[in-house]
Amino acid sequence: METRNPAPDPERLSLIDREVRRIANARSVTFGLAITFFGLAVAGAIVMRIADHHDFPTLGLALWWALQTITTVGYGDVVPTTRLGQVVGGVEMVLGISFVAFLIAGVTSTVIQRGQSQKVASTDDPIAHGLAELHETLRQLEQRLASIESKLS
Repeated sequence: METRNPAPDPERLSLIDREVRRIANARSVTFGLAITFFGLAVAGAIVMRIADHHDFPTLGLALWWALQTITTVGYGDVVPTTRLGQVVGGVEMVLGISFVAFLIAGVTSTVIQRGQSQKVASTDDPIAHGLAELHETLRQLEQRLASIESKLS
């Protein structure tokens, strides 16, 4: 005799499925952005090492400078002095600021979308719907009471 497990609740499965996808998606996006950010710093370091080898005698020093620049930290302990080096530095700064702005916009968009989806979910909730009806009934009673009080005065 074979025993069968009951079929999983489709709502619960979809909730779990959505949560797993959200977490996996957030991790992959975060990892992808970090790799891209680091890749841009490495590319900037290589270009800086070639463009301004006097101020950046080693790739390690150029990478340190590129990471400082692209993350917009900029300690100032290592700076380019040639025009070409300053142009590369400017490109790194623009990329860093653009990247940070992109991250902030993405996080803000996600927070707003989640807030809107929670608002939509709360209007579908029977308890929230009942509370809204109760609130409306109380508002109408307050209006009627105010009308009665004004006639008594």
